[in-house]
Amino acid sequence: MAAGQGATVSNLLQASVNLLPHGLRRHIWRIPGIAAFQRWLIGHFASGASFIHTVHGGPASSLRFELILPQDKAIWAGTFEHEFARVLQSAVQPGDVCYDIGGYRGYMAGVMALVGAAEVAVFEPLTANHAALEKFCALNPALPIHLHHIAVGDRDGTATFKTMPDRSMGKLSTSAFQLSVAAAGEQQVSIRRLDSLVAEAQIPPPHVLKIDVEGAEDQVLAGAQAVLQKYRPRIYLEAHSTALEVLCRANLGRLGYTTTVLETPPFQDEQPRHLICIPR
Repeated sequence: MAAGQGATVSNLLQASVNLLPHGLRRHIWRIPGIAAFQRWLIGHFASGASFIHTVHGGPASSLRFELILPQDKAIWAGTFEHEFARVLQSAVQPGDVCYDIGGYRGYMAGVMALVGAAEVAVFEPLTANHAALEKFCALNPALPIHLHHIAVGDRDGTATFKTMPDRSMGKLSTSAFQLSVAAAGEQQVSIRRLDSLVAEAQIPPPHVLKIDVEGAEDQVLAGAQAVLQKYRPRIYLEAHSTALEVLCRANLGRLGYTTTVLETPPFQDEQPRHLICIPR
């Protein structure tokens, strides 16, 4: 196939997902023939090259991203952590201040901004993801998103941050998540407590916290005790193991929070699950 024809097929493939009803997109990959054909198309015509894409349908509808297939397929389809995104979408009220702790590529921050958040403070220490977030903000300039290239935890200072084999993922070296998985690299990052940032007026107090920090969720909560007691934000948290779910439930229960789980148990020990934590 000529280069021009290949580029045309790639462009058509990139846009084709928007022709599917959004409700079908999460399920179509399970149809063996269609799934295999789609993988073949992506592998031959759209693999590895970045492109700008506007999501159509779902909580992230209208957000623009720079994507690379196949790794960004869920963002491309607008189905990334779909149920959790729906919960966040319904949780944010116009004028809310939201924190996205573990911002990844900006998907959840964008969902919160779209429904009327006055400000979304995004915390992301991983250099590669921060670069993607800067691109995301440039592509969506009307959104009230402010980036912070720092980790959030239970102390103020510096910390070792490990890059996982999937280089879009990382965790603090003190995280107990996936201890048997060898890190692909390390970097030194600034780490701050939410209590310190709010007390110093570097960020406004929150109404909504979204937390996805690869096993350090208890450390984030430990560094936010004053904020949680004074401002009572609603918390939407991904717990990365059964032990962390139990720990977060107990810590938040002592602060007067009621916690429910979005998904239906039982879970494997290190299977992530989403906690919805509402102050009583």
